Amino acid sequence: MPAHPQALPFDPATLPGLSEKLLRSHHHNNYGGAVSRLNAIRAQLSGLDFASAPGFVLNGLKREELMAGNSMLLHELYFGSLGGGGAAPAPGMLLTLTANFGSAERWREEFMALGKALGGGSGWVLLVFQPRDGSLVNQWASDHTQAAAGGVPILALDMYEHAYHLDHGAAAGAYVDAFMANIDWAAVYERYQRAVHAASMGLEASVQDAQQARHRIDVRRAGVYDAATTTLPHAPWRDPAAVDAWAGDLPTDEAVVVYCVYGHEVSRSTALRLRAAGIPARYLQGGIDGWIAAGQPVQVKASALPAG
Repeated sequence: MPAHPQALPFDPATLPGLSEKLLRSHHHNNYGGAVSRLNAIRAQLSGLDFASAPGFVLNGLKREELMAGNSMLLHELYFGSLGGGGAAPAPGMLLTLTANFGSAERWREEFMALGKALGGGSGWVLLVFQPRDGSLVNQWASDHTQAAAGGVPILALDMYEHAYHLDHGAAAGAYVDAFMANIDWAAVYERYQRAVHAASMGLEASVQDAQQARHRIDVRRAGVYDAATTTLPHAPWRDPAAVDAWAGDLPTDEAVVVYCVYGHEVSRSTALRLRAAGIPARYLQGGIDGWIAAGQPVQVKASALPAG
């Protein structure tokens, strides 16, 4: 089935620092061109006699298919990363940036520096989720063929000159600044959540599993935990933004169950990080909310106890 180009997911006349002319040209000529090339290459492959075709012909077509296919997909991610109207990342997104980079600002500095380092050349800067260990990394790529094996890109910055030259000329840094101001963080966070949920399938722990686990750990976000008044019995709180700092305190031969509020990406990603460190961790399905709904007991958080 031929690939069909997707429409721009935002009004191209509304992005500060990126003109409508630039965005429409980029979308129609570069992205649309990649889709057309991919369809043409696949048409040639569909009619090729693989048994008799020279190796260089097959290799060349498959190489071009990879380049055109990745160009299509990365451009779709790029355009899907724009149009945020200046809205800040959600608390959950800030948490994961802090957990993986030390702080959201540290992530931002590295991501922008990578983009500016590619200025005048070509390539992509990608924020990539790695299912193996539940982490995020900034990835450098000088062309369309360099991808982190198994990684799931959730944010893409196009550093080919066609992405900025009409507006900014050789001033690639000004383009990077404009891109950062227009990131659609809601879309990025949604992609991150989907990637975490897919990677953590099969790692859910039931209420009964949590009852039997010797180690139950509260990994609700710091602000959520501070506002809470109850916890699961005998469940110390650990900051999910600093999992690397406390993972070494846990045993590698005993079951560990972590929980957040609803069993979404905070506890899931923490379980993935712990498992990558050799700890048999799972996340509580439904979180503390599901635990309470199942009629299980909670205890008053120590800081919530009345004085005296």
